[in-house]
Amino acid sequence: MEDFDKDDIHDELSKAYVEYFQMNDWWERKRSIRAYYAVQKTVRRIRRLAKLRNQQIKAQHDAKKEARKGN
Repeated sequence: MEDFDKDDIHDELSKAYVEYFQMNDWWERKRSIRAYYAVQKTVRRIRRLAKLRNQQIKAQHDAKKEARKGN
């Protein structure tokens, strides 16, 4: 797993989302093999980044939960 901080993941997700819209537009216009693979690549990237962010959120939630237990 890559080490991203929260801001990096948000920035990367934003960039990936914009790239997805561009690739999806290309796919909708051309329906070519290259466009298909390009849009699939961006979707996989978004999925990977979303998974990393989800892990961060869960870790933060669990830490807060443990802190409340300790009090």
